[in-house]
Amino acid sequence: MSKRHILKEVSAKSMCGMEIVVEQIYENIYEKNFVQAEQEQNWLPLSKIVISDKVINLDQDNTFAHPRTGKVFKVLNS
Repeated sequence: MSKRHILKEVSAKSMCGMEIVVEQIYENIYEKNFVQAEQEQNWLPLSKIVISDKVINLDQDNTFAHPRTGKVFKVLNS
């Protein structure tokens, strides 16, 4: 049985320039490859990150408030 979700490390930066690493949740999407008649795994980033075992939803502009400090960060590479 294959995984449905994985975590990948991504960078996030605050307005004052502080950079942190968070884990973004990726969902496994299967696409049928008609040439080889096999299924390949493609990972789609969801608008959710994980910090200290807490799932946090990203805003539409890929920003979030850090649960401990309240500082707003933007995910750089999703």
